[in-house]
Amino acid sequence: MKTKTGFVSNSSSSSFIIKKKHLTNEQIRCIWDHVNEAKRRDMWNSWDDAWSITESKKKIKGSVLMDNFSMDEFLRAIGVPMKKIKWNY
Repeated sequence: MKTKTGFVSNSSSSSFIIKKKHLTNEQIRCIWDHVNEAKRRDMWNSWDDAWSITESKKKIKGSVLMDNFSMDEFLRAIGVPMKKIKWNY
């Protein structure tokens, strides 16, 4: 069982879909490697849960059961256009 102190933004499931035509190859790489990228940017906490990422020919999808890591903040940080993300599909 995880014990947390301080603010937790959300503790439920979450998901997103982004059409790959709205992403650069570097953004796609960062999404796949979001844990290491977030650590490098000092955006990762020890209690954060990694997102499950899948990719098809046209879309990249992510989902998580415990939404502790702020994926929206991370996607913003790597320059993903927020209006192109479909949340909780």
